[in-house]
Amino acid sequence: MPRARKLAGLSPYIFAQLEERVYRLREQGVADIVDLGKADPDHPSPDPVVRRLQETAADPENHHYPAFRGSLLLRRRIAEWYKRRFGVNVDPETEVMVLLGSKEGLFHVSLAYVSPGDVGLIPDPAFPAYNDGIWFAGGRVVRMPLLRKRGFTPDLSAIPEFEASKARVLFLNYPHNPTGALAPDDFMAEVIRWCREREILLCYDNAYSEITFDGHRAKSLLQYPGGREVGVEFTSFSKTYNMAGWRLGAAVGHREAIESLLVVQSHVDSGVFAPIQFAGATALETVWPGDFPERQRLMYQKRRDDALARFAAIGWPVDKPPGTVYLWVPVPDDMTSETFADKLLDEYHVVVAPGTAFGPSGEGHVRLSLTTADENVHKGVDRICTALRRWQPQGVPKSAEPAQKAGIDRIHQTSPAG
Repeated sequence: MPRARKLAGLSPYIFAQLEERVYRLREQGVADIVDLGKADPDHPSPDPVVRRLQETAADPENHHYPAFRGSLLLRRRIAEWYKRRFGVNVDPETEVMVLLGSKEGLFHVSLAYVSPGDVGLIPDPAFPAYNDGIWFAGGRVVRMPLLRKRGFTPDLSAIPEFEASKARVLFLNYPHNPTGALAPDDFMAEVIRWCREREILLCYDNAYSEITFDGHRAKSLLQYPGGREVGVEFTSFSKTYNMAGWRLGAAVGHREAIESLLVVQSHVDSGVFAPIQFAGATALETVWPGDFPERQRLMYQKRRDDALARFAAIGWPVDKPPGTVYLWVPVPDDMTSETFADKLLDEYHVVVAPGTAFGPSGEGHVRLSLTTADENVHKGVDRICTALRRWQPQGVPKSAEPAQKAGIDRIHQTSPAG
């Protein structure tokens, strides 16, 4: 039976592929597999959150269809959290919308703003949902390479004006997945001004705002002058509260963007199960003010530092990320990202995500997730170091810059299939 033509031009979802490969290896009897590929927190969700879910799920009144926009209770708690955390006021009635995880909103916002022939601007490397939403909307993806020499921020001046004039959305994500970079204030001021002048919606993925290290504190788009007027921010409960499987997030900011997103979502899904929303409210009002977020940060910082020390011991250069739960690791000179990831899984039974899963600029790197137990991080990184010594015995790779390794020095363009 013929499938839609657009599927022919859509790359397979790398994390689904990795999961399938791990499943097949385990079916073959390989038990000792270390998964550093996916970002699925190994610790449980906080006890107060789980109890609130259990209590409210037991009430039949909460078994009805939820509100499309999300419960007013949770939207108020989100607004209160934005005030406490970022010092900004948002209207829970018009500037907040509850999501089935931030990924849903990041995908659907393009359906609300991108028409066939329009351009969507995405960083490269980046979370695949940005690309996929634009693709399904019939738009043309224009990728903005992120280079180490620019602190992994895009060069807006490199975007041809004829492309910028067709752009309807621009995605950013800081702390950045997969590099862990933070955005300087002057860059954020520049991109807000740039989007305002061209009437482009700035879609800001702030899923890792609470996972930063060494005294760094991530900002909200809404803290910057003009940010609310040009953009909408997407926040998530997945990593901050170990609630990845609960599927809970929110869109906050530009009123028109919230309303447009609501139109799309009301045609696609039926909202978030009410007890999960009650649990999310408890996370914001009870868990966040306590020591849980700080304990999370310290845990990930320790895993980061332990892993970096192991790489440093063999002289392998890996950047020290100021945020997120990832390490962005260069691969040996004579290997592609996919070749390295494949050989690592086949020969050393370690799962990593190839850099090209996040875009062409990711070539030359793999992403390691630190969301597994300490002993697994140690074991996995030690195996990777053994592989690196074997596959590149001379040590340091020639270049740790993905753009140089991939030969990328211009904006990438992708057109929808068909």
